Amino acid sequence: MFLIAILGIGIVIDATLALKNARSGTIPTMVADIMFTGVALVVAGVPGAGIGTVVAYFILLVAVLGESFKDWIVGLLAIGVGLTASFIPHAIGLHEQPLERSIVAGIVTVAVYGLATIGIVREFVGVNRAWNSTAGRQVEVAEAISTASRVLAAQDDIVAMGRALDAIRIAMHTTVVFVERNIDDPNHGLCAVVDERSADQHHAHPSFDRSAKMPWTALPGARSHLEGGAPFFYRVEEARGTPYDRGGEFGVSVEVDVPIVVNGDWVGVIGAADDDVERTWRTDDLILLRTLADLTGALWEREEGSRARESLIGNLDGRLRYEEALAKASRALLGEQSADLSPALLAIGTAANVDEVCISKTVPVEDGFPGARIAAIWSAPGVPPTHEVDDMVSYEDIPEIRHAVQNNEVAFYNSKSSSWIIVAINVGGAWYGTVAFVRNGVGPSWTDRDIAFCQTIADILGAFFERSQNRTRLERSLSSKDQLIASVSHELRSPLTAVVGLVDELITGGDTFGTEERNQLMEIIHESSKEMANLVEDLLVAARSEDGTLPVFPERIDLSLVAQTVLSQMVVPEGNEVTIQDEGCVAIADPVRVRQIIRNLLTNAFRYGASPITVSVGHDNGHAFLDVHDAGSGVQGGDRDRIFEPYERSESSRTIKSSVGLGLALSRRLAELMDGDLTYIEGDGATFRLSVPLPSATDR
Repeated sequence: MFLIAILGIGIVIDATLALKNARSGTIPTMVADIMFTGVALVVAGVPGAGIGTVVAYFILLVAVLGESFKDWIVGLLAIGVGLTASFIPHAIGLHEQPLERSIVAGIVTVAVYGLATIGIVREFVGVNRAWNSTAGRQVEVAEAISTASRVLAAQDDIVAMGRALDAIRIAMHTTVVFVERNIDDPNHGLCAVVDERSADQHHAHPSFDRSAKMPWTALPGARSHLEGGAPFFYRVEEARGTPYDRGGEFGVSVEVDVPIVVNGDWVGVIGAADDDVERTWRTDDLILLRTLADLTGALWEREEGSRARESLIGNLDGRLRYEEALAKASRALLGEQSADLSPALLAIGTAANVDEVCISKTVPVEDGFPGARIAAIWSAPGVPPTHEVDDMVSYEDIPEIRHAVQNNEVAFYNSKSSSWIIVAINVGGAWYGTVAFVRNGVGPSWTDRDIAFCQTIADILGAFFERSQNRTRLERSLSSKDQLIASVSHELRSPLTAVVGLVDELITGGDTFGTEERNQLMEIIHESSKEMANLVEDLLVAARSEDGTLPVFPERIDLSLVAQTVLSQMVVPEGNEVTIQDEGCVAIADPVRVRQIIRNLLTNAFRYGASPITVSVGHDNGHAFLDVHDAGSGVQGGDRDRIFEPYERSESSRTIKSSVGLGLALSRRLAELMDGDLTYIEGDGATFRLSVPLPSATDR
């Protein structure tokens, strides 16, 4: 009887463990245990009440620990075995067991199955408590999500994010919850920067401080998971031993990170960390973090949209201001004849929101470097200007700015008290000057719109100064051409009068003139005709050179020989002595145009210079040259540029007749057509140098 009781206990324990641990082969185990129990009950002669208790136990075991419909079939088997065990003894004629055996069996059955029933009840109570705990957890999670949603939907600031993190941290019962935003760092690439955190203690690890930065290159595993949209559980382990280790004092032992995704892009992290190394992260923890990540992504997307709208409004407002300023500047600079820049500078400075607008003109200075002469300046009310009009600044002191503006690049300059952007003003393809925007204060930044506006203003100013130069040149040209007409009329009248008068004398005088007198008159007529022909030729050549139809035919020539030929065809005025250096100097030039230039230079020397006059030739810097030098007073400094302009003369020559003011301008133009130049050389007297190319190695 005792052995049978022990066997029954083992069978009951085996069935219980099979269901509770859900081991493989649970149903076959339960079936075998029930069948063996039924046999034991028959052999032991357990009365019907004991059999009913055993059957009830098996049914209760299946009801509490069973997880599928198949387990209930096992319960039905237990009922069937119990009924069978109750009727078999009577069916086979077994006599009832002695009373004492039945009493012992009943006691054992009640003891064993009673204790088992108590265990099952305890399990049931535990399951009920777990269900109640899960239900309470669900309520806590729901309240945390509700709080986070409410504060983040109602507010867009860091306070709202802090309150949302507090709610999530309390619901998760963890040490710290934090949010990190991804930024592009110029030195470290993509980095995580702490936006906000919530900690359950007064002190937290420094890596959770606001603005704490960590490059993702230090955590490639975490980056790979988070970029792929998956949570990451091993950040503490991956960062251990690096400068971004979150262990140590106030450190954490475990951490979970969930990615924040906006429009398909990974933009940040919601993370939770705990200082308990045994802490595990449950499903509802991840639900909380994922929900907060979605809420944070929506918040950032809303913030970005708000910034975009504000930027759009700002862009529209700024664009309107700039367009209005450009219209005012264009009207002031290009729509009127006034040279006053003040109205345009006022509109420009106000629209650009700067403290000063400064315009300079590039001028040569004595040290060989170009300089900037302040041409106009505007400063905001109450702001003292940094320069005054006509102040000079040498580019020798600011080579970086000179290099930038000479190459049509934007120059930036920062002093202790102001910041400048400087753009070149070009007129006719040449560097005319600069326009600068100035903002006072430490480190103000210039936007792309500011730079583009400054460049546009530089273009408008370039057009203004070019138009001003053209207007001045046109006015001067009109005045010069009036003088030209008068001078040409006078120049042609004198020789023409002489020719006509002398021809009349020859015709009417008949044979009254002797041979010598007739030859003298013919010589005068010849020289006057040549003078008129040369003048007409100069005018025609000048006109053709202006419209680009004047051809040149370079060839090998001897400059000294050409000069001698020209001199032999000219009448040297009385009192003038001309010496030509008798040395060969071969050049590549058009002989017709070279003769015309030499003739003009010698004519000027006769008219405005003094004897002796010297013509010398040579070569320098890859060019052959011919100098015409006279011992006169030379050309004054203010006239040295003007004498090469068409129809212009020096002040000292304006009182001298027989001068149209075309010879030097035409001669320089002819020299340029031959890839040469005509220049004035300072020194004693006056020296004009014609430069033309030397023959190449193959030409020699």
